[in-house]
Amino acid sequence: MKKQRGVTLIELMIVAVVAGILAMIAVPSYTSHITQSKIAEATGSLAEAKVRMEQTFNSMRSYYVDGAACPDLSGLFKDTSFGITVECSNTTFTLTAKGTSGKTMDGYTYTINQSGEKTSKTPAVSAAQPCWLKTKAQTSC
Repeated sequence: MKKQRGVTLIELMIVAVVAGILAMIAVPSYTSHITQSKIAEATGSLAEAKVRMEQTFNSMRSYYVDGAACPDLSGLFKDTSFGITVECSNTTFTLTAKGTSGKTMDGYTYTINQSGEKTSKTPAVSAAQPCWLKTKAQTSC
């Protein structure tokens, strides 16, 4: 009798099924970690933006840079999946990082103000939370 060489169709199907099962587990976990890292990057940039706002206040005695305009902090968010909005007055400010839809972060919003009060809104929650939610699935502080 001749010795069989190569791979049978059944063996190939078993390998395909195992690879499919591994992909079903790995892909959602990977995307969750990517989202979590983008959130961490945005909250880190917001914290740095708050420090810069405080530096402006310490040197100008106002959050305005030239007496009428808020500082431009968009450079902190240049390479992130978020855009920043700065609202300020002489004695208050609110920084808002909003996820961009082109980079799969649509629906994520993080804010911080001069008092350090943080809020966040993600697609997983129906109302803004009084903290920064750090993962895609987190729904409360």
